[in-house]
Order: sequence, then structure tokens, then C-alpha cells
Amino acid sequence: MLSMTRWNPFEELTSLHRRMDRVFGGYLGDERAGAPATAWTPAAEIESRDDGWKLRVALPGIDPKDVRIDLQGNSLTIAGERTRTEQNDPGRVSEFHYGRFERTFTLPAKVDADQVAANHHQGMLELVLPLAETAKPRRIAIGAGNNHEVEQAA
Repeated sequence: MLSMTRWNPFEELTSLHRRMDRVFGGYLGDERAGAPATAWTPAAEIESRDDGWKLRVALPGIDPKDVRIDLQGNSLTIAGERTRTEQNDPGRVSEFHYGRFERTFTLPAKVDADQVAANHHQGMLELVLPLAETAKPRRIAIGAGNNHEVEQAA
């Protein structure tokens, strides 16, 4: 499955901004009083198969009830939130990410929405996304001895 991505110079600036936030966030504290929880992006892997795709998303510590999965056309969105249960403690250091997350995946072909299966096991969300019948490749047989004449445009 090949894809092309258009280079966006502003994405590099955004990436730099995120890295700077991480550097200074460690010194200033990630969640200052009254500041909203920061967004984060869970890790994912996609496996392409002949009959569709298998998608796994790492969501450790997140209750499946707090995850929303939406499929619209070729676009699959997974969103949710990991909330902090402990109070902020100046003696605590954590590398866990808290707050809202949202990932959108664009699939190269239509999925059979009625057959999508979602499971959550040991912190991993697993989706099986079967290819819609209309998107599956079909072999067309050539009829033998077909006597239909082809009209030529004059």
C-alpha cells in the first residue's frame, strides 16, 4: 500500500513546538493549575490483508467505555480520553500522557461497516476492517462467440 504525502513546512514548525513544549513542560510541570490536560497520540499499527485491514491501537489504562470509534466512508476516527486519577504531587514524576486523543485513518477502499469487529484486550484496541464487497477485485470473464457488432463512430 503506497502513499504520497505532500511536504508541509509548517508541520516541521509544529513538531518543533511540540518538542519545545515537552522540554519545558518537564521544568514547568505538564499541568499547571487550571490548565487543561494536553492532547496526545496513541501508537498504532495497521496490517493490510487481502480481505481488508487489521488495526491495533495502544490504549493502556483507558476504559473501553471511554473510547469512541466512528467510521464514515473511508475515514476511521478513534477518540477518547485518559484521565488522571491521582492528585498532582510535586514529588511525582510521570511519563504517562493524559488528556484527550484522536486519531483518524484514511483507508484506501470502502469498508463493510456492518462486519467491523472491535476488541479490547490488555490495553490494546484491535479492529478488523473487512473490505466491502463492492471494493473487492473481480475477474471478468470474456464471452466466447459473442456476435454483437461494434458500431464505429463516424
